[in-house]
Amino acid sequence: MGHGITALIIRDPFDDRAAQEWDAVGVPLGARLRLVHISHYYTAYWQARRGCVAQLDVPPDFPGVFPREGIVVSLAAALTGAGDRGQAPTFALVMTDYFGGVGDQWACAFVAGRRVPDVRHINGALRALGVQAAGDADEFDTVGLGEHRRPPDYLDRYEELCDDLGV
Repeated sequence: MGHGITALIIRDPFDDRAAQEWDAVGVPLGARLRLVHISHYYTAYWQARRGCVAQLDVPPDFPGVFPREGIVVSLAAALTGAGDRGQAPTFALVMTDYFGGVGDQWACAFVAGRRVPDVRHINGALRALGVQAAGDADEFDTVGLGEHRRPPDYLDRYEELCDDLGV
């Protein structure tokens, strides 16, 4: 069975009103975290719609479809309420591409809006969010990321929305 997701991971509290505005769904994980499925098309669409030109500080060797759009900071700030408090958000961006146990993963963690150096894998990003591995499980399994193997179908429409915007 495969595992292929791209997601924003944030700490609770989660602002349901902001989620509606951003067409985002927060899926509860362990350790008071929320998984918000995104895609390259999702972030490109919102980047264009909101007129944002900023880019994230992402390692240059990450895949081209790894989210680099600076709009992710605004999304994380809105969903966590950090923007309402005048704070930069803390969040992780993760991406997996596995099938039959073979593949790769990429992750970045941003604490108070700044990328944590040397975090390139999901367990490190989760540790930056305060997750501690429990028992024999690593951080990935501790929060239940293995249960989320595919992006939700509602993200498919963002490819067409990007085409409509010429993005």
